[in-house]
Amino acid sequence: MWKYRGPVKLVILDTAGTICDGPQDLRHIWPDDDGLGVKAPVVPFYEVLKSRGVVLNWAAIRKPMGLFKKDHLRTLLETPEARAQFKNVHGRDWTEKDLDEMFEDYKKILNEVIVHPELVKPIPGAVEVIQKLRDYGKLIGNTTGYTAEASKLLNTKLEKEYGIKFDFAATPEIVKAGRPYPWMVMKHMEVLNVYPPAAVVKVGDTKYDIREGKFAGAWTVGLYATGNDTFEVLAAEEPDYLIPSIAELLPVIWDIENRLMEGRY
Repeated sequence: MWKYRGPVKLVILDTAGTICDGPQDLRHIWPDDDGLGVKAPVVPFYEVLKSRGVVLNWAAIRKPMGLFKKDHLRTLLETPEARAQFKNVHGRDWTEKDLDEMFEDYKKILNEVIVHPELVKPIPGAVEVIQKLRDYGKLIGNTTGYTAEASKLLNTKLEKEYGIKFDFAATPEIVKAGRPYPWMVMKHMEVLNVYPPAAVVKVGDTKYDIREGKFAGAWTVGLYATGNDTFEVLAAEEPDYLIPSIAELLPVIWDIENRLMEGRY
C-alpha cells in the first residue's frame, strides 16, 4: 500500500487559545473572568444572554467552544438552564427569530472585544514558532469558529502588531459548515494546493479542533494549557499529539516528519 513519505507542507492553527488570547487574570476588566484562555468569545455570549434574562456562568458558556459562534449560541440556548430562564422572563420558548437577533448583537460586541490589546497579545512562543515554521518552508493556515468579520479584525491586528500572517484563513461562512466538519481544513488544501492529508497538521485547543482535523485525515495536535479545553477533554478525542502550548510545537512537527519519512503512521 502506497504511503506519503514527504514533509509536512501545511500547519493549520486555531486562533484564540492557540496563538493569542491565552490564560491570564483579567478580572479588573471582566469581573467574572475565570483566568483561562479564550475569553474573547465568552464575554459577548455572557452579555447577550444576560440582556435577555439568561445568566450562565463562564464554565457553562465554554462547553461548546470551537463551534461556529451561531451554532455555539444555539447550543447554549438549548440547555435546560437557559431554556427555563428564557421562558421564565419572556413567558415563552425562544425562537429562531430570537436566536438571529441575539447573534446580531453578539457579533457587534465580539468585534469590539476581539481586538482588545490583552486578548490580541500572542501566547508565549507563538511568534517564534510560527516564524520558525515559515523558515522551514511550511505554509501557515488558520481555521476558527469566529465570524468572517471578527476573524479579519483579529488577523489584521496579529499581522500589523506581531507579524503573524496566514497563507490562508478559513471561516465557517466560506464553506458548507464549520467545525467539527472538515471543510475548512479541506478548503485550505484546495486553495493552497496541498495534498495528501498526511502532509497537513491541525493544531488547536478544543475538542472540535481535533475532530475537524481527524475528519479531514490530517495530523492533530491538542493544546491543553493555554486555551479552552482541559487535558482530559482533549485526550478523550485521541489527538496524535497532546502538548501544553504552541511553544512546544516544533519538536512535534519534526517527529511527524520522521514518521512520514519512515512510513510509521
